[in-house]
Amino acid sequence: MRMLLEDADAPRSLGLHPLRPDGEALVLQVDAADGDRRWTLTGNLLTRDEATGLGAWLADLPGDLTLGADEWTALTFRSPALSLAGRRMPGGGVELRVSVLGMSDPDDSSPPPGQPRRTTDVVLGLRLPTAAVEEAAVTFVEELSALPE
Repeated sequence: MRMLLEDADAPRSLGLHPLRPDGEALVLQVDAADGDRRWTLTGNLLTRDEATGLGAWLADLPGDLTLGADEWTALTFRSPALSLAGRRMPGGGVELRVSVLGMSDPDDSSPPPGQPRRTTDVVLGLRLPTAAVEEAAVTFVEELSALPE
């Protein structure tokens, strides 16, 4: 099972999948889609504590009554490659803005030896039903719990 956040109205999505621990960090695979465009990034993006905090942030966001219904809250990490902002939308649901730096097109051929892979920075806006955000948070926490210490 993988955490997948899919926009309710448009063909946009973000998947976060913890693969394995690597010292203090966790190797994550991030997959983003916007229409027919696709990007991926695999790397040491979060610590275990940051990943746990991300799961808690997602789980709490839909019902966080300390925020106004239109007030944004942000989540950043030690690695600048991933950041999120979110808000409860008036009338229900959640809106997220996700930024992932250094993503690549999975269909791009490998660059010639000595050449860096082409990358792009991706920012997605997602509007999601409350239940979808809560389910994604549970799935992410379950994936984290399944990783070896």
